[in-house]
Amino acid sequence: MSTAIAQAAERLRQAESSVTACEPVRGLLGTETDLRTAYAVQRANREHFISQGRRLIGRKIGTSSPAALKMFGITAPTYGMLYHDMVLNDGDTIPAGRLIQPRLEAEVAVVLERDLDMPNPTLVDTLRAVGYVVPAIEVVDSRIINTASNIVDLVADNVSGAFFVLGSVVRKLDGLDLRRASGLLYRGDEVIGQGTGAAVWGNPINALAWLAAKQVKAEMPLRAGDVVMTGTYCPMQPAKPGDAIAVEIQGLGRCEVNFAS
Repeated sequence: MSTAIAQAAERLRQAESSVTACEPVRGLLGTETDLRTAYAVQRANREHFISQGRRLIGRKIGTSSPAALKMFGITAPTYGMLYHDMVLNDGDTIPAGRLIQPRLEAEVAVVLERDLDMPNPTLVDTLRAVGYVVPAIEVVDSRIINTASNIVDLVADNVSGAFFVLGSVVRKLDGLDLRRASGLLYRGDEVIGQGTGAAVWGNPINALAWLAAKQVKAEMPLRAGDVVMTGTYCPMQPAKPGDAIAVEIQGLGRCEVNFAS
């Protein structure tokens, strides 16, 4: 591991532990476009966290909408890691002071019942691997000042992964059309975001197949039991103390999270 990658990884860990945004890491890395280097920083922190007892339980897909791809000047989504201490129960409250600049996404989460470890999975391979799906809220939190300005900072920062909430009721895919299903993001009774699964790389299942191929290439194939946050149905929205947030996905139901005042 290069000194620059180690320094960037440590800067991000310190920002997370101190709940204070840090300066961008792209200056340390000497690049604004090299995703391979950005993923090397993400990998360095993954190895550090696992060595400290943090358990990897899945992945998250980011920048999967046409608008996000255009904003960052890229042609494919990105991915980050999900750890066991990022999971929140439906209806949980996030204590004040835990996050730096939290934002919210409405998603569908997938739990695999089979390994998805072939190099280029087909749609059929991917569908067969899915155990069940649930509505989900991703609470993203950038550790970097204005991380949205650069793709290297975003990827190095684990694609801003912080927490995720899974719905209480699980569903099989039978009879569900995730591409056409609508998703609503609420703050209290107000709808603050809406979209369909078509915004998620064309279909959340397409996004899952894309991720599976990437993880095989990275020598970290998706395994039975892994959770995958497939990508947001609508543009992410800011969160503030006192917010009561809910996501409702057509055919799947609803999940909720609260932010302490």
